[in-house]
Amino acid sequence: MDFEIDPLIEQINREEKKETFGLIICALFHHPKPVQLADFYQRLIKELQTNFNDDEKQSVYLYPIAHLHITITTLYNFKHAWPQSPEKCLQYWKECFTKLKTASKNQPIILTLDSIQLSKAAGYFQFKNHNNGIENLRQSIQTICKPEDGQPSLHVPNIIHTSFLRFIKKPNDPVKFEEKFHRICKEIFEKTNEIRFEIDEICLAYESQPYMHIECDEFHVLDIMKC
Repeated sequence: MDFEIDPLIEQINREEKKETFGLIICALFHHPKPVQLADFYQRLIKELQTNFNDDEKQSVYLYPIAHLHITITTLYNFKHAWPQSPEKCLQYWKECFTKLKTASKNQPIILTLDSIQLSKAAGYFQFKNHNNGIENLRQSIQTICKPEDGQPSLHVPNIIHTSFLRFIKKPNDPVKFEEKFHRICKEIFEKTNEIRFEIDEICLAYESQPYMHIECDEFHVLDIMKC
């Protein structure tokens, strides 16, 4: 696989902060993370770090657990240019989120970890939603949260996932890296009981640094909707 290097991840890895303007509706961002998922993640990361050689370790960035999240919908992508009036943009989407809360049926969201995948850009967990809570929520967002004229369109992922690995550089042996990644993930996944958890809240988050590398605080979590 021809893995894609991410300059933003290079900066994060060097502990350099890039100020961004992004807005997303997301789940799983709050702390603490579900116990089953948190334990599994720590074991997986330890196993990967133990088995990766020096080059592979230098090639990847593994997310700290605090920054794991599930993007429900991206309202304003942090990779876009800043809006002409950030304050007005924030206020507009806050109002849309309030409308969404009012219209919401507060449907529980129950997820299980379905698989661990690797794309050119990222390693990620893919989840299965048993009661279609996220799918229904995404449909409501698309109906209620309409971008103003001149604003970028919404982006709705076609899967339910959490990215946890991105690339700082290309591994010297991409084939070997890919095979090792899948082997380790398969082994630990098959030894683990079903990871099932319930999402009890969705938040509107201000993404002031790339890939939700932000604090879960009042500055970044602009509003919360209970499920």
